[in-house]
Amino acid sequence: MAIPNPFSIKYGDREVGGTSEYQLLGPYIIEKSYDQFRLVFDVVVVGTTYADLQNLADTLEEDFRKRLTAGDELRIDLDGNAWTYEVGRTLLRCTSSIAKSGSSETDRGFSRGYTVTIQAELPADASADGGLRDLEVNVTVSAASQRTVTMRGTYTATSEGNALQRYTSSFDAKADEYLTLIKSTATWELVQESYNLDREQGSQTPETHVLGFTRQYTELLSNQAQGLRDDVKIRDHRLAFADSSVYPGDSLDDVVRLRRVSASFECSVDIEETTDSQAVFRDVVRPNLLATFQELFQPQVFGVEDERVTYDESSKRMSAQLAMVFQPAGAQEMVEYGESLTFRETRNVDYTPIHDADELAFYADTGWTTLERIWTRTLVKVGEEAPQARISSGGASRTSSFSNRIAGIQGPDARPTTVSTGSVGGGTGGTAASSSDGWTMISNTSQMQPQYIGIPGEQIQLTTVTDTIVERYHRSPGGAGDPGFPGWRGGTP
Repeated sequence: MAIPNPFSIKYGDREVGGTSEYQLLGPYIIEKSYDQFRLVFDVVVVGTTYADLQNLADTLEEDFRKRLTAGDELRIDLDGNAWTYEVGRTLLRCTSSIAKSGSSETDRGFSRGYTVTIQAELPADASADGGLRDLEVNVTVSAASQRTVTMRGTYTATSEGNALQRYTSSFDAKADEYLTLIKSTATWELVQESYNLDREQGSQTPETHVLGFTRQYTELLSNQAQGLRDDVKIRDHRLAFADSSVYPGDSLDDVVRLRRVSASFECSVDIEETTDSQAVFRDVVRPNLLATFQELFQPQVFGVEDERVTYDESSKRMSAQLAMVFQPAGAQEMVEYGESLTFRETRNVDYTPIHDADELAFYADTGWTTLERIWTRTLVKVGEEAPQARISSGGASRTSSFSNRIAGIQGPDARPTTVSTGSVGGGTGGTAASSSDGWTMISNTSQMQPQYIGIPGEQIQLTTVTDTIVERYHRSPGGAGDPGFPGWRGGTP
C-alpha cells in the first residue's frame, strides 16, 4: 500500500519511498571517499496478504541484487531536491546488495524490513586529472646506473570520454613529465604495456568505465640506429660484442694477429611503424651494428666474414649475429709469420768391389760432401705483395719494408735487416759461384697467394707469401774455414 513520502531513492528502474509500495524506514547513511561511494538505507515491505508480501519481497530482492550499467542513474530525492549519479559519468561499477534486517519492530504481520547497501566507485576529476585517478611510479637502478621505470595506475570514465579514451589520449604526456623528473637527460623507451578493460557497455559498443594499466620504460644506453639513440621502428633491443683473440705460437714477439669479434643484436619491430623486418635490418640495424663495432674497437681494416639473421614473423622479433675479422689499431701489416731452418748433408762414396770369398768386401773411398741449409718462411700480411726474385735479378734486392722484414732471417746467430740478392747469411752471393769461403744461394722459390676475407664491399685483402731458399756451403781449396753452424768445429763436421 503506497503512502506518500517526500523522501525517495531510485536505483535504476526501482524506486523506494515516495509514492511507491516500498517505504523507507529511518535515516539513510551515505559515505564517500576519494574513489569510493557507499549508500545504506532500510526499506519496509508491507503487503495485504502473505502472498502479496511474498511477491513484493521477491521483486525487491531481485531489483537490489543487480548492477547498474552505463547510463543508469542512482537518484536520492528530498521533496524535489535530488542528487543524481549517472553510471559512466559520475558513478562507476555500481552494485547493490540487500539483506533482511530481522528487526522485531518490522517483521510482524504482513510487513518485513530490509537493509539495502549500494556501493560504487567515483571517477577522477575530469578537469584536474583528465581521468587519471591513481598512479604509482617505481624506479629501479641497475649496477650500471641504468634506470627502469614502472608505472601503474587507474583511469576512469569522465564526461569527456570513457576510460580507454582518456588513457590513450592523455597518459603519454603524463608519463613524459615523470620521466623528465626522474632523469631529464635520459632517452626513454616504452618496452612493455598492459591494461585491462571492464565489462561496461555503451549504447552499441563496450565503454570502459575503469581501466587499470601498467607501463615499463627503459633508459637507452646504446644507439638503435646509426647516430640515433631511439629509432621508432625498433623496440627493446639488446646489443652485445664478444672479442676473441688467439695467439697460437707466433714466431716473432711483435706479430699482431687478426682479431675476431662476434656481434649480436636482438630487437622487436614496431608493427605500427613498419612490418618489413628485412628492411629494418638492412637499413637500420646492420649499419648501426657496424658503426658501433668500429667505434668500440677502432680497427684499421675489417671484414664481415659471417652474417646470420633470424626473423620471427609471428611476433615480429629479430635477431642478428655478425662476425668481424679486423686488424687492430697500431698493428703492422704482418699478421702471421712462421720460419724454419734445415741443414742437409750428403756425401759421395766410391765403392770398389774385391773379388774374393767375401761378397761384402769393398774398398770405400770418401768423395765430396755437400752441405746445404734450407730456409722456409711463410707470412701473411694485410694488402698486396709480390713474390721476390733473389738470384736472377741482376744483383738488385727488393727494398719494400715487407721484403726487408722477411729477408732479415738469416741464421741462428745473426739477423741483419737486409739481404743482398743471391746470398742469405753472409759470404759472397750473386748468380755465379764464389771462390771464397761461405754460403751461396743456389735455389729460391717465392710464392704469393692473395685472398679476401669477408662479404664483398666489407673485406680484408690478405697476401700469403711462402719463400724457400736453399744455400750451399763451400771452402776454398786448402782452406780450413768454419761454415758457421752449430756442431762444426775446426773444419770437421
